[in-house]
Amino acid sequence: MASTTELLSRGVAAMNALATVFLLVGYVRIRRGDRAGHGQAMATAFVTSALFLALYLASKVHLWVALGKTNILYRPEVGLTWDKLIYYIILFPHILLAIAVTPFIIRAVMLARAGRYEDHKRLTRWVFPVWLYVAVTGVIVWAFMEFSGSLATAAAAAR
Repeated sequence: MASTTELLSRGVAAMNALATVFLLVGYVRIRRGDRAGHGQAMATAFVTSALFLALYLASKVHLWVALGKTNILYRPEVGLTWDKLIYYIILFPHILLAIAVTPFIIRAVMLARAGRYEDHKRLTRWVFPVWLYVAVTGVIVWAFMEFSGSLATAAAAAR
């Protein structure tokens, strides 16, 4: 059976994957002129991203309680390898952009709810691709951790 560490990590990845799907559905719907469908899809993406954040924070608390640290390292047993370099090239922009885009996502939602569609459209021209990038790379970061064995190693240490 999967450990709490693994379940939380997989939950975080699942929320990112779902957010990706809802973002793409919202994009397709607005391109087809379906404003109501777009709104529903984007609201679901927003809620899914909020659930992601809650699970992510829960995973950090769990790691602190179980291991005394807040991060699991990618393949700590080896030095710098090509896959580790790629992992960090994906991870660092993912983290920085996730932090930076969050208030703009909230602003975009507020503009849409206020009916300020032109302002919403102007903002989301760059917010949407960043949000999508963050959601997709979140799943990729998880896949690196899951399939390298780094997650299982950390989970075993937490038992």
